[in-house]
Amino acid sequence: MKTIKISQSLAIPLTLLSLAVNAQMTIKGKVTEQKGKPIPFATIYLKNTITGALTDTLGRYSMHLNKKENVIIIATAIGFDTAIYSLTADTGKTYIVNLTLKTNTSQLDEVTISPGAMEASNDRKVAALTTLDIYTTASAEGDVVGALQTLPGLQKVSDQTGLFVRGGDASESAAIVDGLVVQDPFFSPVPGVAQRSRFGPYEFKGISFSSGGYSARYGQALSGILELNTNDLPEEATFNANINMAGLGISGTKLWAHSALEGGINYTNTQPFYGITKTNIDFFQPPTGFSGSLKYIWTNTKGDILKLSGTFDQYKSGIDVVNPNQPDTTLAFNLQNSYMAYSLYYRHIIGDGAYLMVGSSYSQNGDTVHWGGQNFDKQDTRAQGRVELGKQLGSKLFAYLGTEVQRYSEKQQFDSTSFSFTETQVAGYLEGEWKPVKWFGLKPGVRFEYSQLLAKSDIAPRISAAIRINKYGQVSAAYGMFYQDPSDRYLIYGDSKVKFQEATHYILNYQYMYNDRTFRIEGYYKSYSDLIRELTEGAPYDPNPYRPLYYPVDNSGYGYAKGIDIFWRDKKSIKDFDYWISYSYIDTKRLYQNYVTEAMPDYVSANNLNIVTKYFFEKPGINVSLTYAYASGRPYYNPNNPTFLSDRSPAYQDLSASFSYLFRVKKLFGVFYLGVDNVTNNQNVLGYRYSDNGLNRYPIVPALYRSLFAGVFLSLTPYKKDEL
Repeated sequence: MKTIKISQSLAIPLTLLSLAVNAQMTIKGKVTEQKGKPIPFATIYLKNTITGALTDTLGRYSMHLNKKENVIIIATAIGFDTAIYSLTADTGKTYIVNLTLKTNTSQLDEVTISPGAMEASNDRKVAALTTLDIYTTASAEGDVVGALQTLPGLQKVSDQTGLFVRGGDASESAAIVDGLVVQDPFFSPVPGVAQRSRFGPYEFKGISFSSGGYSARYGQALSGILELNTNDLPEEATFNANINMAGLGISGTKLWAHSALEGGINYTNTQPFYGITKTNIDFFQPPTGFSGSLKYIWTNTKGDILKLSGTFDQYKSGIDVVNPNQPDTTLAFNLQNSYMAYSLYYRHIIGDGAYLMVGSSYSQNGDTVHWGGQNFDKQDTRAQGRVELGKQLGSKLFAYLGTEVQRYSEKQQFDSTSFSFTETQVAGYLEGEWKPVKWFGLKPGVRFEYSQLLAKSDIAPRISAAIRINKYGQVSAAYGMFYQDPSDRYLIYGDSKVKFQEATHYILNYQYMYNDRTFRIEGYYKSYSDLIRELTEGAPYDPNPYRPLYYPVDNSGYGYAKGIDIFWRDKKSIKDFDYWISYSYIDTKRLYQNYVTEAMPDYVSANNLNIVTKYFFEKPGINVSLTYAYASGRPYYNPNNPTFLSDRSPAYQDLSASFSYLFRVKKLFGVFYLGVDNVTNNQNVLGYRYSDNGLNRYPIVPALYRSLFAGVFLSLTPYKKDEL
């Protein structure tokens, strides 16, 4: 029941024409939380009248009255106490009323249903990380996935590209942006070199990584999903520029009252970076390319929002790759890639507590590869549409109802031989979130999926629940069934006799969050069935991931994964010091692909530990971060060992450091940053390859043992302390 600022100003004197029509008065302003952050979609209304408005994404509102009267202004928003202000409104005046809403402590006590999910957003009530953590975490290198790999459940695999979640391979996870699947979330893979994701942290207002038990709103991922929600209307116009050892770029935002246009262009040339960095791989063509993006955002005072975006990038690279059949020789690998994607997102506020979301997207990715004298071309496209209705049903139940259609295709050509497939998937889902009391919540859901290519359908029930055991701690549990098409590798050869692969998740966790401290411990069990197996008829195992598919396949594969994840973060105990510790243990085996027996996959480490530290020196404006990563040895194939995949590589260790310095030159604000990966130059070995006769072995090593990266970011928009 308090305002932070109230002011008023006389409007321009009314003309005779306006007096003849009808004199009006205006009440407008901004609604924020206690720290000054705007509250979008808050409800503002005049007591005992039908006059009201919703704040836009910047927390702004405006209302008009037609007569002089005493009014009571009421502001409400989910998660906040109601604010009330009395005003005597007179004709011909504009009143600026800025309201501050206090956090509702009773609602903070409510249970949150989140087994399997770790948040990275700017909502400090639920986030394990903020989006700014992604830029300021040593070892992340400004990559969304790089920062998330310091959380439990997601493993870093330095020689392979993708999300590796709780024993699942890269094909078993999916990336979702604004409810739509991203067809190619990572840059095209190069043998032996893990690639970055296509996502920049500041594109998103919220990032949620689910390592299992995720919502019925999504499917086609046996292990987990990365869900990202793009920014709404920006708060101010900006112009930014950056230059670093791998290229340069500019970006900017033009802002109007209820809309904005954002755009950016980047040029990449890693020649300076690789010119001073010793590599374990010969880059005869360092990665070079350019990219661009454009986004239009529109909103209104009712809370409707429209986002139209497009991205394009093109790059090339060339390296000498170890011959998988003769590891003592190399083959020239030359890659050219082009990628474009377009998306539309529209959310319409239907009424009190209800919305309709419509989304669609189209993407196209093309790779042209020349490898060892052979030519390979790959083209893939994805078109999709999604409609979702959300409705508050009373004070204790919220429900989602939605449907989606996806059509994707892939074509591959080896010299004069070509293969292709087209898949259409249709899905529908219903999910509810019920909280009969503030200390207990239940989220049941069901998802239906149909595959035109496989001519198969499935029904996937899912349920999660949470009980708050005290003011700051809660226990959650989840169960769910998850289905997925076989990977593109098996669909491309036209074998549609196979069916969905299946995984069942069981999750139990405890979470404590209070006073900028977070503790989380989670145990899980996953059972796999109907995994794809290559019927090799007794042929020896071939570890080459690029091997041709000579054999028929079926769904006779199976496996399991079980383990425990622990996370602790403390931003309170020492002023300006922040750290988190994550640990994961996993026991997993599977029989799939061309495995000869059930075994732990070669991309899995049983033990993973990450320690991240940050310290901010306020007076000079310096932020320092250190990250230590440890992973126990991974399995590798030794043809001389009769026990399949029983050998282990040496443990992986990495100590990374980053340094950021905030400065100002006239109207320009800037950040100089410097990062060093693997400070101690530890000679990590990821596994071994063997010669065809099994007599000689060759180490698999990262592309770089140690690297240094530096750059400068300049902006006309000032920074805040917590943006370092």
